[in-house]
Amino acid sequence: MFERKKLRPIILALATILCIFQLCTSLGIVILDPMVIRSVHVGIILALIFLWRPPVHEWKKHPRPEPLWVLAWDLFLLTFSVVACGYIALYEPELAERMPQVDEVEPLQIVLGVGLCFCIMEAVRRVSDWSLVIVTLVALVYAFFGHLLPGNLGHLYLELDRIIESLYLLSDGIWGSSIGASASVIFLFILFGATLDKVGFSSVFIDLVCLLTKNAKGGPAKAAIFGSALFGSVSGSAVANVYATGIFTIPLMKKVGYKPHFAGAVEAVASSGGLIMPPVMGSIAFVMAEYTNVSYLEVCKAALLPAILYYASLFMMIHFEAHRSNIGTTPPELIPPKKEILKKLYYLLPLIILIGTMLAGRSVVFSAVSGTVSALILSFFRKDTRLTVGKVFEILENTASNMLMIAACCACVGIIIGVVTMTGFGFGFVNIMTELAKLNMTLFLIILMIACLLFGLGLPSLPAYILVATFGAPVLVQTGVPVLAAHLFVMYFAITSGITPPTCQVAFAGASIADAPPMKTGWTAFYLAIAAYIVPFVFIFNPAMLLMGEVPVVIMAVITAIMGVVCLAGAVQGWFIISATWPERAILMVAAVSLLIPGAFSDAIGVTALALAIISQLFRKKRVQHA
Repeated sequence: MFERKKLRPIILALATILCIFQLCTSLGIVILDPMVIRSVHVGIILALIFLWRPPVHEWKKHPRPEPLWVLAWDLFLLTFSVVACGYIALYEPELAERMPQVDEVEPLQIVLGVGLCFCIMEAVRRVSDWSLVIVTLVALVYAFFGHLLPGNLGHLYLELDRIIESLYLLSDGIWGSSIGASASVIFLFILFGATLDKVGFSSVFIDLVCLLTKNAKGGPAKAAIFGSALFGSVSGSAVANVYATGIFTIPLMKKVGYKPHFAGAVEAVASSGGLIMPPVMGSIAFVMAEYTNVSYLEVCKAALLPAILYYASLFMMIHFEAHRSNIGTTPPELIPPKKEILKKLYYLLPLIILIGTMLAGRSVVFSAVSGTVSALILSFFRKDTRLTVGKVFEILENTASNMLMIAACCACVGIIIGVVTMTGFGFGFVNIMTELAKLNMTLFLIILMIACLLFGLGLPSLPAYILVATFGAPVLVQTGVPVLAAHLFVMYFAITSGITPPTCQVAFAGASIADAPPMKTGWTAFYLAIAAYIVPFVFIFNPAMLLMGEVPVVIMAVITAIMGVVCLAGAVQGWFIISATWPERAILMVAAVSLLIPGAFSDAIGVTALALAIISQLFRKKRVQHA
């Protein structure tokens, strides 16, 4: 028997090597071929996973001595992964001179390629769950047997050596753009988030919003919205965001009167929203800019209004719930002193520097590094945040820990993208979906939404976006949808898969903190985030929602959209001015849908329905007061 915690010195050493290597290559201190950087990145990540994460998830929750055969198995996987990745790094010059689909694939390369694919899937199973592994297995089965399928779904027969060549020896598969993003942009932002967290700067997000919402009904829930939006945008992981901010906000919400399942759901929805909120969007904004060949500022501008509508809807849901359940404000003793919070406002400078350098046109690497360095320098201004040797190692360890799931999933997504590329599935899928779009655009969008929700299950936000952007976005662009609208559409549903029952892992994280029933929390999160399932359909038909087009049209779209999500919240929660009857809720829902749909006629219907609902509410309120 052995205890995995005894491996911590080795794990810490590998985490340090990973961070130093990534910093040196990202900053250009060491110039290496991208294939070398990516192969070393994957090799160290897999080594860390097999040392750090036990093969049984229950052992991770409740650490215990493990049999020696488990250690032997993990060491075998570690060794094989390092050898397979090291082969690419060492022989990159020779591999670069190969003629794809012409030169023979050696037996050793086939063994290493097959084994590495297995190791990557096993690593993903350990750090995530089976969902992505199953999708990857289906993709591989399709690569081997898809030639038996008829029509556009089929492809030419592919032999084992050619499949492994595409996945392992070329830059189309494991070493493609998804792991490239992990080894550069994603790492730098994970490091930035870990630095803010470990030097104590992230605490200002919650402290500040608690102060701003102290007099608001249901204050802690509203604090969760803004705090999670700020922290989640930087953290890049909805689940990590739930645990980082939820341990503070969820108990507060319960204390002022929110039910446990509602508190957990609010935090889950708020945390997920951080990934769609500019300017960082969990680093998705930068990757989307590269994928679409659109400037970073254009991405942020297009994503801004939908994100505001998402949080406006959630805010009003919480506000109406507070009135309906007669929930009070945050207890004064739980609000940090104003003077102390004002002293900490400079904690926000690293984030301001990050955004400012991006707006100034500097590179993503420069901006991320500038933000991180500024946080390290500013940490010396206070004794309790001052950087120490211990904190440096904590930052490195935390960065490596947060990278494990993202990097492993990016490598696994690379396998799927490799299959899509070599089989031509993407072209077949685009053709089929384009024909469907000609028949019925709404039905086409619903099917695409379901596909994005399924592909996003169990994935961190960025790998989920990369995956759905590979097959989903081109379909929309083919039908004439603007490229940014297409990418935002698929991104929204990849991210909301984390709060979509039945496999809503972000909501389950909130439920675990709130000590609430998981599925009840999941369904509550689903209806609290209802705007996220409606708004993407709206901006597909109305690009003005993405701040595209003439100014008067954009202004009208903004006004009617905000009115629409307020009506939507009232219809769902059953409260507007006072408690709403079922007929009033139906009228509010008509108003919401009509105001969100573009067009003067639908806006007129929406405003009329809203006026009817308000008149009915005011009449009933007056009658109750005189009774």
